[in-house]
Amino acid sequence: MQYSRESQVEGFEAIPPHKRTLKVLLSPQVNRTKNMSLGMTILDPGCSSSPHSHEREEEIWFVVGGTGLATVAEETIHIEEGTAIYIPPKQTHQLVNEGSEKMRVLWAFSPPGPEAAYFGRKGGEA
Repeated sequence: MQYSRESQVEGFEAIPPHKRTLKVLLSPQVNRTKNMSLGMTILDPGCSSSPHSHEREEEIWFVVGGTGLATVAEETIHIEEGTAIYIPPKQTHQLVNEGSEKMRVLWAFSPPGPEAAYFGRKGGEA
């Protein structure tokens, strides 16, 4: 069985202007997954992820806690615990925490790959 515990995974600390913590929970490099990876983004109140896209990966977000905004391409929606969002390849996307508590969002990539950028790094631009 391959597993991880979020509380035991060291996070990558992205610096401002898009301050957040990224944790890779399951990936080919860590847990021998084959076709997907799973991680978590943690955003303090008032913080956001960088607007970005992935060339070939599909991504799914699932809000575990907190509230805010999610933008995919030209569409922005309010998100809260229990919201799931699909992001196709090549679509710019961003998370913004507009709430008063930490926002925690699980993300999954298929195929895996983008999460590898955080291995061996404690912090910096993301």
